[in-house]
Amino acid sequence: MKPVLTGTPPIKAIREYVEARILSPDDLRGALQLAMRLEFATIPPYLCAEWSVRHDPDRTADVVHRVVIQEMNHFALAGNLLTAVGGRPSVAHADFLPVYPANELPGGIPQELPVDLKPLVQDQLAVFMQIEYPDFPPVARLEEAPPTIGAFYDTIIETFRETNPEIDPAALAVEVPQAPPIRTVADAIETIDRIKREGEGVSDSPSSPTGGATSHAHYYLFKELYVGKRLIKVGDEWSFTGAPITLPDVHPFGPSAAEPELSLEFRRILTGLMTGLESCWTTPGAEPDVSAMFDLRSAGQDLIERGIRPDFTWLDTRR
Repeated sequence: MKPVLTGTPPIKAIREYVEARILSPDDLRGALQLAMRLEFATIPPYLCAEWSVRHDPDRTADVVHRVVIQEMNHFALAGNLLTAVGGRPSVAHADFLPVYPANELPGGIPQELPVDLKPLVQDQLAVFMQIEYPDFPPVARLEEAPPTIGAFYDTIIETFRETNPEIDPAALAVEVPQAPPIRTVADAIETIDRIKREGEGVSDSPSSPTGGATSHAHYYLFKELYVGKRLIKVGDEWSFTGAPITLPDVHPFGPSAAEPELSLEFRRILTGLMTGLESCWTTPGAEPDVSAMFDLRSAGQDLIERGIRPDFTWLDTRR
């Protein structure tokens, strides 16, 4: 028997999920909806940094783009997990889109450095490193720190293992490269592990900053750019002592009302894109609108080249 499709239950803070554990089906669905919000919240800052690049001798924009693609995949995978356990992803509304600058990530994860939409400069890379900070050595968090994203995903994995929730193998899903369909609890656990591994690295090998077979985890990719040195292995230790990296020249930008029609067009594309994405999990046969993604990129780059910060807010098209 497949799970009964439900709406999105109330979402709790990450601390509540981690400390009380996730036991009920509704709590699991709420946690997965929160996972979607968490993964999406990083995408606008990373996109704006990528779009700001003008002259890029060391192809740093490619590094940011690689992270953006992985975050988009993680967002989609969280949605696929939610439908697999009978949930209904809810992303096509104003409240889903984060407000920047943000002093905390969705779920109540405090950020000492505000998360904002800025060019790809060293100060912004420090913000990105803060977002992606790993849970384990050699860059471990303090024990008294609030629950982390990694601990949150570990709690979700524990819930799947202990409660063995009913999985709908025919649930609507967004196709993600190199991600098998979620047909069993084991598939669900592997999917969450992939999200955590690519973002934070391999927790059972803390001396290795690897997030996948061919790439470092996000924190280390950003730190390479921040310190201006490639991360290399010297003997048994990793260190930022490799080839030098030069940060790019960037377009400065900020909030502006000088070109309202351009900002409205960006918001219109974004709203249509989010509406189409939600339909992929609710309407049989719907697929992501790839052309809208390219349109958003083009509109965002145009704004930034004019010195205008892209406005990642909902546009009510019913008016």
